[in-house]
Amino acid sequence: MRRHPEAYRPPESREELERRYAAGERHFPDTELSDADLSRIKLDGADFEKHSWFSDANFSGASLRGTSFRECNLKCADFSNADLTDAIFELAAIESIKAKGATLEGVKVK
Repeated sequence: MRRHPEAYRPPESREELERRYAAGERHFPDTELSDADLSRIKLDGADFEKHSWFSDANFSGASLRGTSFRECNLKCADFSNADLTDAIFELAAIESIKAKGATLEGVKVK
């Protein structure tokens, strides 16, 4: 189990998420970016495992290779044309997502 410093807080906006990712951070539990426009974002290898919420988020055209959404809420999220190669969706709420044109090689869903 990964531990964060006691002062850890999840990113609260796309801009903050991108800045922290660019600085090398990859583990973002408890992130709440429902309804966010995350289109064309690059988050390869990011880990949102556990309890992150992206319901109705727009990930269209995003690069999410190897990204973990394990135990996250992704209901009604849009992954159209996203690269989801080796992404992990185990135990995630993925009801009514859009994935038209998405690259789905190696995706893990249970």
